[in-house]
Amino acid sequence: MWSWFLARLKGIFNLFASIIIFFVLLFVVSAVIGAFTQKTLPGEIVLTMDLRKALPDKRANNPFADQRSVGSLIDAVTALAQAETDDRVKGAFIRVGGGGMSSADAQELRDALKAFRAKGKFVVAHAQAFYSTGMGDYFLATAADEIWLQPVSEMNTAGVSSTAVFLRSLMDKIEAKPEFTQRYEYKNAANMFTEKDFTAAHREATMRLIESVFETATAGIAADRKKTSQEIVALIDGAPHLTQEAIDKKLIDKQGYDDEAEDAALARAGGKAEIMKLSDYYKQAGSPWEGIGRPTIAFVHGDGQINDGESEGGGFGGESSMGGDTIAKAIRDATDDDDVKAILFRVNSPGGSALASDQILDAIKKAQKAGKKVVVSMGNVAASGGYYVSLSADQIYAHETTITGSIGVLSGKIVTVGSWALLGIDMKSVGVGKNALFDSATQSFTPEQWAAFNKGVDQIYEDFTAKVAAGRKLPIEKVREIAKGRVWTGADAKARGLVDQFGGFRAALEKTKALAGLAPDAEINLKSYPATKNPFEEIAEMFGTSAQMVRTIALMGEVMETEPAAGFLKVMADESKATKAPQMRMLPQKTQ
Repeated sequence: MWSWFLARLKGIFNLFASIIIFFVLLFVVSAVIGAFTQKTLPGEIVLTMDLRKALPDKRANNPFADQRSVGSLIDAVTALAQAETDDRVKGAFIRVGGGGMSSADAQELRDALKAFRAKGKFVVAHAQAFYSTGMGDYFLATAADEIWLQPVSEMNTAGVSSTAVFLRSLMDKIEAKPEFTQRYEYKNAANMFTEKDFTAAHREATMRLIESVFETATAGIAADRKKTSQEIVALIDGAPHLTQEAIDKKLIDKQGYDDEAEDAALARAGGKAEIMKLSDYYKQAGSPWEGIGRPTIAFVHGDGQINDGESEGGGFGGESSMGGDTIAKAIRDATDDDDVKAILFRVNSPGGSALASDQILDAIKKAQKAGKKVVVSMGNVAASGGYYVSLSADQIYAHETTITGSIGVLSGKIVTVGSWALLGIDMKSVGVGKNALFDSATQSFTPEQWAAFNKGVDQIYEDFTAKVAAGRKLPIEKVREIAKGRVWTGADAKARGLVDQFGGFRAALEKTKALAGLAPDAEINLKSYPATKNPFEEIAEMFGTSAQMVRTIALMGEVMETEPAAGFLKVMADESKATKAPQMRMLPQKTQ
């Protein structure tokens, strides 16, 4: 028995030792090779960026990803900001048209590309097709000097639409009983379970939302293509357009394949320029907002659903989340840092836990009380809890097409005991305590429980609207009128006093500098809170590794930053992921 155990223990030890030796040798070899192959930036550059797939707002905390690459929307904006003052960079060649670009993300990138062009650079965009009928891809493309489309292709840009799924008929068939309460009629997320069609309020809010996005996009496109909004609307209503027809109607400029458009971009740069991926440029050139000895602005990035506890990093294909503990601590740490002049809080979230949202808002208020100005930059969506965490900021920036508002509360459960019975499965619950089965899926709320449940929801809603009134300095009556759970675009939200200014990350950063008392041309150090974890901290947290093992793995730090090691570990991660079955869980909780 003991000999068997010791043999296994020795085998495990030898495995770890072999892995460590492998990485040490890999490090030595990579270091030697790297010393002789270190790349330098070309004298003349045309940057390339593939935007056919949407970029996440925040970089995933993936230990196998290069930590200085264009892995997010904010990375792309930062890299372009660095490039716009780099004389070596002559222009950019971007690929568009994949169908995954939201209008707000398009606006963020449009702002970056326009700032880039304002410094005398050019932008050439190429689409194999504009596959989607939505506006985002073409809206982005019109920020370029030239738009190319592949021959005999299609431009399907036709407008803005929204599709809602209603499961009430299915709920009835499987004898599942949805029991939800909402504050108020526009808080419609549970309608998919409780309704068979749009309610009047749901339809009204959705129609206004997509109308507002359409108005913003067509106005922006019209300005870029030197047409009136009415002309652009008429052309869009005539979609789809084939390539030559799109050229004839001056919706695009040229036709050709991607290599031909790329060659045209190089020729425009003067013929001596080299193509370089924006990610490769960013690795070497870095950020314009980092440097020792500069005034410090804290940057806190909240991305994804708001949950209690720690944030999830979104590595290995998972989704990012905004943990109350993580974000609140980041804001508190920035507050306590005497070097921090002000805080920029990026919010890209549809909401989530009411308590975690309140925890984050409390941290912001304490930062302001301590004398730190806080500016919020809203991403694609900052609604419900995403708006809650923003409402106290000294300034709120949003794009006209940002989805925001949704000042309301929704909570409930689905009683599934009847569904299981259809499968011949009997679910029975017992509990000690009158309300021990309050959240149970095996029984409906009693009248007394339902009354108590609604009382709690009312209290959260009243607290939410009161905090909006205080934070936005609005009469409570006005807040109650524009709240009711209704979602607004940034354009409509600004008209109602819910946001202050239009603009993205860079505009919000400039305002943060101003509130910190810094000159517009002052160089700053944008410091992330919490600090970005290195790959070894991510691995240790992921697998629950001991502190001693973390220290051992940390010896391989330089190794794991090399491309060969990153590639090897990525293969290992993919193999590990393939052996694990997917899991799904749902916990009852009040949401905002």
